Amino acid sequence: MALSFGTLVFLSVGGVLALSVGANVRNTFDLLGSQSTLLVDAMEDSLRAEMGRAESAVDGVAKLYAQGGFQIDDEAMSATLAGALSTAKGVNAMLVCTPDLICRGAALAGNNDDKYPAGTIQQLPAEAEKSPQVRAVLEDRQKVGGRRWGAFVANEYGLFANVSAPLLRDGVTDAWVIAAVELQKLSAITQELSARFGTHAFILDGDGSILADPKLAAPDALKNGSRPLTPLAAFGDPVLAGYATRRPETEFSPKRARDIEVAEIQLSNEDDWRSWMGENTYVAITRKITGYGDRPWTIGAYFESSQVGDEIERVMGSALLGLGAMAAAVIVAILLGKRLSRPIQAIAGQATRVADFELDGVTPLPRSRVLELDEQASAFNAMLIGLRAFSTYIPRSLVAKLVRTGEIGIAEPREAIVTVMFTDIAGFTTLSEQMDAAAAARLLNHHFAILCRVVDAHGGTVDKFLGDGMLAFFGAPDRLKGHAAAAVRAAAAIREELENDNREAASEGRLPLRVRIGIHTGSVIVGNIGASDRVNYTIIGDTVNVSQRLQDIGKLLEPGATAAIAISGETASRLDEQFETIPAGKHRLRGRGEMTEVFRVGDVAMAASSQSEVHAQAG
Repeated sequence: MALSFGTLVFLSVGGVLALSVGANVRNTFDLLGSQSTLLVDAMEDSLRAEMGRAESAVDGVAKLYAQGGFQIDDEAMSATLAGALSTAKGVNAMLVCTPDLICRGAALAGNNDDKYPAGTIQQLPAEAEKSPQVRAVLEDRQKVGGRRWGAFVANEYGLFANVSAPLLRDGVTDAWVIAAVELQKLSAITQELSARFGTHAFILDGDGSILADPKLAAPDALKNGSRPLTPLAAFGDPVLAGYATRRPETEFSPKRARDIEVAEIQLSNEDDWRSWMGENTYVAITRKITGYGDRPWTIGAYFESSQVGDEIERVMGSALLGLGAMAAAVIVAILLGKRLSRPIQAIAGQATRVADFELDGVTPLPRSRVLELDEQASAFNAMLIGLRAFSTYIPRSLVAKLVRTGEIGIAEPREAIVTVMFTDIAGFTTLSEQMDAAAAARLLNHHFAILCRVVDAHGGTVDKFLGDGMLAFFGAPDRLKGHAAAAVRAAAAIREELENDNREAASEGRLPLRVRIGIHTGSVIVGNIGASDRVNYTIIGDTVNVSQRLQDIGKLLEPGATAAIAISGETASRLDEQFETIPAGKHRLRGRGEMTEVFRVGDVAMAASSQSEVHAQAG
């Protein structure tokens, strides 16, 4: 144990130190990259939720039109568009455009609108689209079917992404419904995520121009000249300006889930020691997403690589402290292991004797200075005292079963379904008159030894001896599976053992014995029954009476048999094809009003006849 403790501490602490020392900048990149990966995931979720509201709005209007909910240019259409606009957060305008490029709809008033308060919905009258850019987008839209995100559209209010769906009725496209989303709303997403994760989030159109950035989230961003779709080189962010010259970290990219790219961005062209220390170096983590136009969007974030250097310093400092701690821990572990192994070995040896129920050879354990070991020794000694006292009034085989189950309170009275066996020697009164008391006692002891051995081998519990009879039960205290089958197999084994013993008795001049066995399965109360100073682990209930009455009618069923076995219908119903049960009719048992179905037992396949197999069944 001492060597194992020392080796375990050395391997565990040494392994941790080795991994810590070997964890260089790229190991820390992986840790910090996990946080940024969460950011990218959160950004994509927020982005798709923002754009998804616009998609849901055009889908809802198109579905309502297909169902005849409104006509082009009627009041119902205006109300539908206004309603969709009011419920679709993030959508700035809802338009319906016909093939002749005449559009009408509803829009949210902006902060700079002098005519309408900001946020109110204003109706847009039908008029031909004049902007060449917008007309080109509408003409391009007519060439394809289904819902589609179109090219960005710019006007004096900002830059907008748009999603459209055809208004179909009877298979004919009458118009298109369009939802416009101002790209500045996407910048608000990057601003919120940057603050939450302590990084700089951004969205690019492809790889060359900016779509969303915290800088663009300011209300006066357009007035200050900051606009979406500005080329990265002209946007004014030196890190994004260097995005085109980034160096992908191929060691990390395969480890990042869901097509994440990890790359370094150098702000200076000098590859000197300052770059190794993280100065002028940034880490960018990005992902490309599709579905919002002809080019994929790039969402991501960047952070200073100096954060990596701080982590490495902490790792190296921990490694130096760990080396000293490891040496001390190994020494302490060896000494502690030696001290603990001695009492544990003593406990193991004594516990083995208890498991074998060799209580006479078990000695009390000594006290210990270690609290846990001292408590264990005290508990063991108390258990030993209890077992020795317990064994004075309960057969040791029964106590061994109670110990083997390991259940707390197993001996407390409880209701259980068990199978009860009752045996009796046929004509024993007449036999005993032919011998003296000592010979009769020897005969009974020999007979009961056979019965007890068989019952114990099949997982049963001998309850008591009643004159020349024996009461045993199966299914307690062990949770014996198939206790009815075990009881019948035990009865068949008793029959076989008595036949062999009678043959030996004939050669030795002893009197042969014949027994009657009754077996019934039913509910009983099992557990410690009696007064405080005299307790028996026994069973009580009508099931015991039935098994005794079945034993009584054995002399009627097989009067000349070595062992007449009578079982109830309840027991027979729990047996399978391995048991030959012979119907013996219904009988009125003494003390019971209703008739009881009785079976005799023929051939039995003697499976699970060993003690080890019975224990395997007990589970």
